[in-house]
Amino acid sequence: MKLLRSRLIVVAALATIICGMLISVTYYRGASSAKASAANPSNKHMSLNCETSSRLCSEVYDSYKVFHNYKYVGHDEPSALYYSDVPGSGNRMQYELRLPTDPSPTNPMQRGKSFNFQLQIALWFGMAMCDTQSYPELLSTCTPDSDKNIVDPAISPNHPGTAFMEMQFYPPGWAPWPAGISCDATKWCAALNIDSLGLNPVTGKANNSTCLGTVGEETVNFAFITLSGKPHAPANPVDATVSTFTPNPKTDLFMNSGDEIITTLHDTANGLQIVLNDLTTGQTGSMTTSAANTFGQVQYNPNGKTCNNIPY
Repeated sequence: MKLLRSRLIVVAALATIICGMLISVTYYRGASSAKASAANPSNKHMSLNCETSSRLCSEVYDSYKVFHNYKYVGHDEPSALYYSDVPGSGNRMQYELRLPTDPSPTNPMQRGKSFNFQLQIALWFGMAMCDTQSYPELLSTCTPDSDKNIVDPAISPNHPGTAFMEMQFYPPGWAPWPAGISCDATKWCAALNIDSLGLNPVTGKANNSTCLGTVGEETVNFAFITLSGKPHAPANPVDATVSTFTPNPKTDLFMNSGDEIITTLHDTANGLQIVLNDLTTGQTGSMTTSAANTFGQVQYNPNGKTCNNIPY
């Protein structure tokens, strides 16, 4: 996978990706607030009634029924966005962060303190990527290292295929989906995710039924950050196994709460590379989104009968 554009999107916490576009929702409201907002078009806040528009909400399909007539529960996905017009700035970025700490093991029930897995699923850096087999499926190419890939849909629907990269940090005690196995009870781990969407919004066609039945409409390349830079299991959606989503303490980078981490994101001839330098422990982990590392595209072929991985 290659970088799509030079403008960086850094997501400090969770963000919602819908149809290849980053959607920022200030907060969720109930039905009464949604009606009030509709009556006042000057309201600068965006309202989203997740009781009726559940396809746009990252929760259960019918929350009103599931929660027995209670209002929508929902979750926040705050983001911090940084943009740069400096030429080449999208090809190399470096950030310093300190992993949050948890309550002391000697006093885990300390009043007023919460564990990180109770506060968020993950912290991540994110950016748009080029994926010619992803939404909107209208162009088979994209221009490397160019802002020409940014197309206003109001002017033309012919936007290059877009995926969304999430460099995620998982807190101790949390389980990456879908394996349901925690990284570690006391340590952090990290994984590189690239989310693609097999859907053409103009024709309304999703990928073929074989692909939908095996990898779904939204597909994910997934690999833990490892000490060797090589994934311990297949990263692409077609060949992925349970091991893909199960952290391996023998191969993967594990970090302590409070560690100081240098995160470097840069383009290479073989694809985007992420490097994590743990300045506290001296360990380094990395991952490159290359075909050699089993990253790939799910072929968009709505009239096909098979689900194919394209090494990419």
